[in-house]
Amino acid sequence: MNSGPGRRDVLLSDPAIVGRLLQQACDEIDGIEHAIMTSRDGLLIAANKEAGDDAADTLADRASAMAAAGAGIGDHFTQLVSHGRLQGSIFEAEQGCVGVFPISTTLLLVVTSRTSVSMGRFSVAAKRTLQLLQSPDP
Repeated sequence: MNSGPGRRDVLLSDPAIVGRLLQQACDEIDGIEHAIMTSRDGLLIAANKEAGDDAADTLADRASAMAAAGAGIGDHFTQLVSHGRLQGSIFEAEQGCVGVFPISTTLLLVVTSRTSVSMGRFSVAAKRTLQLLQSPDP
């Protein structure tokens, strides 16, 4: 039995590959505008091209920090009510949605919807984005 890192873990440890997968999600999955991978402590790992531009205070950097805080609060809520491990948090706003989803014990996925995407459509699109990251093709 192989106890080393799996193919998925190796691919997700490469920010260039992750960035391409996140961009693929934004290009191919209806309703997704931004996709960002961050560590549980809020450090940006990769983002789709538009979210990760070179500006010092980018959407991706700020979203990474807020996602870590949101996931921490979500973890505490689900533990408080004895509902198991956090599977995701979705925030619905007037013009769209933002979701934070654990990928592993150390990684989070942040996705934002395009304008006027309903929470139901967004939930389906976000889960498709998670599937893309969980079974990537190199």
